[in-house]
Amino acid sequence: MDTASVKATLEATLADQVGLAGGDPSVVLAAEALLAALAPALAQAGLHLAEQAAVEVGAQLPDYEVDVVVRDGEPTLVVRSAEQEVAYTADDLEARLTLRLPTVLKAELEEAAGSAGDSINSYVVKALSARKRAASRTGRRITGTFRT
Repeated sequence: MDTASVKATLEATLADQVGLAGGDPSVVLAAEALLAALAPALAQAGLHLAEQAAVEVGAQLPDYEVDVVVRDGEPTLVVRSAEQEVAYTADDLEARLTLRLPTVLKAELEEAAGSAGDSINSYVVKALSARKRAASRTGRRITGTFRT
């Protein structure tokens, strides 16, 4: 993400507004002080927006994890495959669930399971496990240093 260009746009806009004051030195000094005071808040706002983008992208890509990594002072989104699925053994599969579903959906599940090389039971267990992992991810990791 390019937060530096956003900051430059803000500085240019503020400079334009200061120019309307007729070049009054006290207004120029006040604007410079305001920009200096806002710099840390702007950096945090950029990081916060990157975190929100990571959550939104992650919600739309349930099979992937999206993290915010700070590189050279700029937040960057990193998208990677989700952790490997949990492998269940036959001994783990002792709970039963009776599920009523439309015939068309059952046929589609059987076809998808066959294409994946799984039984319909294994296919559904893997899909439910992946969905559960995606839903249970609540936090985001932030690595690197963010200079303010």
